[in-house]
Amino acid sequence: MVIRFDEKRGGRENEQFFVDMLSYVSPKIQNVKREGKDILLEINEEDQEIVENKVEALYQMIESGSISGKEVPVKTLEDHSDEETVNKENVYETLCENGDVVELSPGVYSYSNLFLKVFRYFNNKIDAYGKDVFKGIREYKFPVLHPIKRYEKGGYFENFPHYIMFGTSMKNDLDVLERFSKNGLTDETILDEMQTPSQVLRHAACVPVYEMLEGRTIQKEHPEKFLVSGTCFRNEGKNTFELSRLNEFFMKEYVFVGSPDQCKELIGLAKGLWNEWQCIFRANTRLDTANDSFFASNYKKLQFFQVIGDSKREFKWQIPGHGTYISCGSINFHRTHFSKPYTIKNENGDLCYTACFAFGIERLTYALLSQKGLDPSKWDAATYEEISKYVDL
Repeated sequence: MVIRFDEKRGGRENEQFFVDMLSYVSPKIQNVKREGKDILLEINEEDQEIVENKVEALYQMIESGSISGKEVPVKTLEDHSDEETVNKENVYETLCENGDVVELSPGVYSYSNLFLKVFRYFNNKIDAYGKDVFKGIREYKFPVLHPIKRYEKGGYFENFPHYIMFGTSMKNDLDVLERFSKNGLTDETILDEMQTPSQVLRHAACVPVYEMLEGRTIQKEHPEKFLVSGTCFRNEGKNTFELSRLNEFFMKEYVFVGSPDQCKELIGLAKGLWNEWQCIFRANTRLDTANDSFFASNYKKLQFFQVIGDSKREFKWQIPGHGTYISCGSINFHRTHFSKPYTIKNENGDLCYTACFAFGIERLTYALLSQKGLDPSKWDAATYEEISKYVDL
């Protein structure tokens, strides 16, 4: 089935968002692929009418304003796109052939060899920088599973329902377990015997921080600083792509809680790490304003505050093999979004501000190898020396 995006109905600014959302509109859509202006939907012939109705519903949601993509223009704040990359070829296939990355399922990989070494470099570097710059920073590695009731309190279901993945198990019933042990999933009705989920697979590393501080008073002279990390999950549907967009990935974050000025100052110090990388690696990058594609009736308000209020910025690296840029890190000023539901206040009784600087470790690793190539002996001296300080190449 081939369709084309109707700019008159959806608006040019929503075109990529429309394509991304096609992965979520119906389970009948088996794959989504773009070829120029054409959008190819892989479906069974008998499902065409159902899919057409779902696509129409997506248009109607965009027209009504219940969901949208990046409506506010993105601005480039820092531009290093004139930096020449050592490598210009796509390294993904070679990484797979070398066994550096092994796809276990769509958007889920295991890592080894050079990829794992560079992955560990970024992990170790972020740790070292955070502990050196932010005195008294508290380090946490959080588990994957998170109670659904707590997740609801942070507003994640309202704003990002399409990303959410749940953890559950079969009912604690001897007959059900016996059926499963004998037949496995050849008996598809066994999936009807799952318990109602009570846990969600966390989609961002910082989620547990705010509830840990629930009801706390943050001292004026001692803003809270956290170094958090953990495996995260986002349902990307058919939008997974190489190592740029994954269903399972590792995230590290610096998280700050204090006054607006303190959060701004601490984020500025965190950005020093990005500036350091830019100086050492001479990477082809951009720093852009950004806004999330909120799936909510109040998305316009949320996006307005993100862009006009300078709440979100993305650090993007070029992938030379595709000529595209991917976000490898982001700055997020939450204001009182999390402190309000968790009643996190300062000594004057005012709500605190929170902010975070997030890093996607797989994306950073993939971007650096895409720009430098897969032969460390051909890297520039500055890059080789920097990475060698933290891992054995």
